[in-house]
Amino acid sequence: MCAGTGLANVGVTTQCPVAVPLGALEYSLRVPRTNERRPNGAFSTNTAVSNSAWSYYNALQVEWTKRLSRSISFQAAYTFSKALDTTSEATAVGAGDTNQTGNNARAARGYSRFHTPHRFTLYGTYYLPLLTAQNAFVRQALGGWRVSAVMKLSKGTPFTVTTTGVDLNLDSVSEARPVILDPSILGRSISNPATSTADLPRSAFRTLTIADLNTPLLGRNTFFADGVRNVDIGISKIFTMPWEKHRLTVRADLFNAFNHVQFGFPSSDITSANFGAITGLATQYAPRSVQVSLRYQY
Repeated sequence: MCAGTGLANVGVTTQCPVAVPLGALEYSLRVPRTNERRPNGAFSTNTAVSNSAWSYYNALQVEWTKRLSRSISFQAAYTFSKALDTTSEATAVGAGDTNQTGNNARAARGYSRFHTPHRFTLYGTYYLPLLTAQNAFVRQALGGWRVSAVMKLSKGTPFTVTTTGVDLNLDSVSEARPVILDPSILGRSISNPATSTADLPRSAFRTLTIADLNTPLLGRNTFFADGVRNVDIGISKIFTMPWEKHRLTVRADLFNAFNHVQFGFPSSDITSANFGAITGLATQYAPRSVQVSLRYQY
């Protein structure tokens, strides 16, 4: 770390109190000789974008379809999956994550940014009895209503805990993932603002130092955000009017009917004073809304 101390413009410091020799073709943290190590010293930065990452997706999909009988029909589907890659977004487009360890594919391997291990969907329709045995008012007011519902349940997508970047091997790529001190917390879902800082404690990590060159760093996307638990409900009925071919359709739609809140990602930088805190909602979250419509056909 202190190699080069004592050379021109490289004075002694508290960490490096004495001179340490450095060969003409050698480099160190204090004397990185970045420009000398470039293929062409005339260019300070070269950006290359390519489809060089790899990804794998494996899944088990189960589906159950019930056709209309006894006034009910539905379809249910469950997916158990795993998506792995070395980067989920390598350009400035989108909100993914990048390979933070240069060309080290082994260190970059992890869950995809869009990895959703569990997803369940159910939609169905139930027709209430026509109440043909009742009087006309009861039949019209209570009979023949149609109730539809769509339910979506899924585990949250993963995120990466980060820290101030340190160029551990002096390759001009800063590693920005910290060292994990408590592996027992890996894989946790950080989804409750009341407990998020306890579920993702700052004490479970430490920032990087130049001495961490061969230390295993925290992996990509090793924690999960809040998932989706949403139910939409629709209620409708067609009323036959006393005039020929005249009909009135009444419909009410409840989106996010139970008003379940989906929280956003927690603060994931361990150097932040708000580390672990959830301070916002998911971008795709929408509070409950009710829509009522009438349609008259003649």
